[in-house]
Amino acid sequence: MKSPALLFLFITLLMASSCNYVRKINEDPIPSFTAIKGIKYTEVRRSFQNGLSFNEQGFQLEPEWNIYFNADDSVKIFSPEKQQYMTYRIFHSHKALFQFAREWFRVLHVSKDSILLQVMELEARVVKEEKSSIFMKLYSDEYIKNGLKTDAKRLKAPTRDDSLFIKYRAIQANSSLDSAFAARNPVVLSSRSKITRVEKIKASLDPYLGHVNRSEEYLYPEYRINIDKAYKDFQYSFSVLVDHKGKMHFKDFLVAVEPEFLETKTKVAKGIIDIYLKNTLNVKPGNTLGFPHTSLINLHVIGKK
Repeated sequence: MKSPALLFLFITLLMASSCNYVRKINEDPIPSFTAIKGIKYTEVRRSFQNGLSFNEQGFQLEPEWNIYFNADDSVKIFSPEKQQYMTYRIFHSHKALFQFAREWFRVLHVSKDSILLQVMELEARVVKEEKSSIFMKLYSDEYIKNGLKTDAKRLKAPTRDDSLFIKYRAIQANSSLDSAFAARNPVVLSSRSKITRVEKIKASLDPYLGHVNRSEEYLYPEYRINIDKAYKDFQYSFSVLVDHKGKMHFKDFLVAVEPEFLETKTKVAKGIIDIYLKNTLNVKPGNTLGFPHTSLINLHVIGKK
């Protein structure tokens, strides 16, 4: 058992550490956007702490925002779907932190030319520094045009480091199915038979942000396949790994299967792939930055006799 003196010392050190942490947060100035009011900015880079815009699973951070601050307590973000700027209230916390569009941010830099933000992770209003690993860089439209003399499209392009990383991951994924990752340009399925129809299931509109979460379209590609003149009526939902050559490999069922039926149903699912899908579909493998690689897709296959 710890002595009272040691316990007191431990508590004192813990409180001092916590106070220093809180003080560090609170000593940062409250962010003000008065000096940049009305200036339109375009996001040109969104990256993880390591500087890359891709992670191991293939998720890509994309620079998407066009914004301008119309007051210290509100910001306007352009919605591509609605083709208009939408207003979001700004809420402050911990002085240096502020929230809008359901995200918390720390201002690292603000000027008439550029803004650098850190996306913050909070749990019960406590800052999780280790999880706050995403950074956003925005340039003013005037600076892009007259200062850098370029356009936003070039600035938004993946970097050489992004390309090298994806090339490395593609080599891994094509050497082992277990290393598969989401393809930025997902697998494309098309029918080459009158008995088979393919439909890609689209991601839904986010009612709050006013746009489709585009990451869902490539992270979780989903297809509905109808097969006429099947040997019997059936309906199966399962995932498959599509390798860089376009070959399908059964992965798992999307709904729970009782253990006693798992082996039999797996054989049936593999039979559907080998007999129907392989012979009636054209399969174009997914790729990221031009590198074809193994990726996962979800299928809902419906057979009608």
